[in-house]
Amino acid sequence: MEWRAGTVDAAVEQWGLVRDGDPIVTPSSRLLPVTHRGRPAMLKVPLVHEEALGGRLLAAWRGIGCAAVFAGDEHSVVLERAVGGHDLTSLTRAGDDLGAIAVLGSVLGVLHGALAAPTPTDAGAAPATAAPATAAHDAGDVVAELPSLDEWFRALLFADATSLATLTDDPASATFLARGRTLARRLLDDTTRADTVVLHGDLHHENVLEFAPGDWRAIDPKGIVGHRAFDATAMLANPDRSTAQDPRLLEQRVELLRHSLGVDRSTILAWSVARSALSAVWSLQDGSVEDARDTIEVGLLAERALGAAR
Repeated sequence: MEWRAGTVDAAVEQWGLVRDGDPIVTPSSRLLPVTHRGRPAMLKVPLVHEEALGGRLLAAWRGIGCAAVFAGDEHSVVLERAVGGHDLTSLTRAGDDLGAIAVLGSVLGVLHGALAAPTPTDAGAAPATAAPATAAHDAGDVVAELPSLDEWFRALLFADATSLATLTDDPASATFLARGRTLARRLLDDTTRADTVVLHGDLHHENVLEFAPGDWRAIDPKGIVGHRAFDATAMLANPDRSTAQDPRLLEQRVELLRHSLGVDRSTILAWSVARSALSAVWSLQDGSVEDARDTIEVGLLAERALGAAR
């Protein structure tokens, strides 16, 4: 059956929730602060199947390194609500971005060890219809439905030079995107079984929250199967332009992540270049030229650092 989005009202009634704040609407989800059996919670009603799959992945992680799932199915998920009061973006803006990166790296280390690494044939093998997201749900079934990084990179890998030049209207940017495509293909081909994990896919400063003092855990996974270093790339492009485009800070961030993930510096930088090219293509396809330019600048910075490392 084709997946369809649910509604907030239906989920509130289904799970016996009490509204506890104003609704939040994003392009991919509807969110509502609630209480669930007296506990602070957040209701999330996905508008796209990718977000529903992310909720099932959270349930499979069982609160290890991430928000706990109190209840859920293919149409909604009731999540533990963070009440710690701090966020990593504020930490960066207060002058301690390396502290924020250390937290992010630590959370990644936990998440990458929380589920058994899938085999290369597992990812994307199951049908698109989601099964109920309960704490007892078979994690192997969830992993089998996750897309691979090869699938994620299709927008970049199958774009030809002419279309890239048309999208950017800038030969230098088009050349970078072409280099990023070549590098991405090599990185994907060279990924080994030992480096393959279940990835969060979008771990950055706004997607790790403090659930209690000192208890930092992830929210909003995309859920992908691929090289562990890919999960270091989203945070390198965040939380703002000045931070992401600081060459000295990039070196310090990568050094921290190198130890957290057990991956060498060049590999992290190479995946950052590839991710930047992919993100820029997505932005261009959405008509967001300024976002694409910012993303390309992050990629060029990583590319220069990668060249200096060789």
